[in-house]
Amino acid sequence: LSTSGIETTKFNSLISNKVEEKKNINLKLNTIKFKIDPSELRLFLETQDPEIIYKEVTLPAQNVKVYIDFLSILKSNFKIKKISLIFKELDINQIKKISSLIKPSNSKSFLNNKIKQGKVNTEVEIFLSDQGSFQNFIAKGKISDLEVELINNYKFSGANLNFFADKNDILIQNIKADLQEIRISNGDIKLNFE
Repeated sequence: LSTSGIETTKFNSLISNKVEEKKNINLKLNTIKFKIDPSELRLFLETQDPEIIYKEVTLPAQNVKVYIDFLSILKSNFKIKKISLIFKELDINQIKKISSLIKPSNSKSFLNNKIKQGKVNTEVEIFLSDQGSFQNFIAKGKISDLEVELINNYKFSGANLNFFADKNDILIQNIKADLQEIRISNGDIKLNFE
């Protein structure tokens, strides 16, 4: 169970329906593998290349793992504890289409009005409470070819960076970019949502 898992399609509609109960998400799954994660001693369901549609925008997911409470599978109301998503490369314009998820609103405004282009490779883990509501998230990844308009018409262009974020703050590392005539070769920024 920890290496190859058990492959099935019998739970596809059950999982898709459970996900659709939450916030405008349509999920179409291929085959699902049941596996055990030895590091967390938990059962998880894994699928490759699912179709995830949020607010009419298709998110190009590469891999999805849904960690569930094992005992809840035996009951009619199973509980999802954690969702792990690995996305294929996203264009900034795809992210802008789902920006209604982003809090606080000034971050959403910055994304929609100041960021002009870029590519994002990311992994996201979403943690849920026993009642199935959002508790926290962890996102990490890389951004390349980023172009941002800053204050007074300054442009941040050709940027490449790594990031790590949760609901409290964002850590941006290894920034390489041009800020008008200034070349940044290795910068770091920490943003706190408070």
